[in-house]
Amino acid sequence: MRKFKGYMTLEASLVVPMIICVFALLIYFSYYLYGRCILSQDTYILAFRASISSEDAVSVVSEKEERVLGRKYFGANKPVISVSTNGKEVRVSGKTTVRSRAMGSYFLKPKSGWDYEAAGKARKLEQIEHIRMVKRVKDIGENLLNRKDKS
Repeated sequence: MRKFKGYMTLEASLVVPMIICVFALLIYFSYYLYGRCILSQDTYILAFRASISSEDAVSVVSEKEERVLGRKYFGANKPVISVSTNGKEVRVSGKTTVRSRAMGSYFLKPKSGWDYEAAGKARKLEQIEHIRMVKRVKDIGENLLNRKDKS
């Protein structure tokens, strides 16, 4: 069997850059997934906080938006948040874009960039009034049982 000189060099020059590009894409996909999960969590947190507040949902979300979103969107632009209410339901949605300029025009990278959005919704349940009502019904029930035991 005859060996060719330079065979390993040719193989390495084709395979190694491809493997490096695949690793870079895995890292970018991880940023995308991380950002999507965090955005989903943050929109729900904002919706929940707006649902338990007695104030207007839009003002609550705009007041707490900066603190909830923070600086945790690594590799992405800061999300744009929008709020809508429908009766007792508060819906908060967010949208952002992944900044992925390092790969240039690599053939696997989408040309338009990576946009992602998420939404969270929560219902205004008026928990305080509900808890008071349950406690009051419990007190009335205990009083009735105590009266029957005394009779």
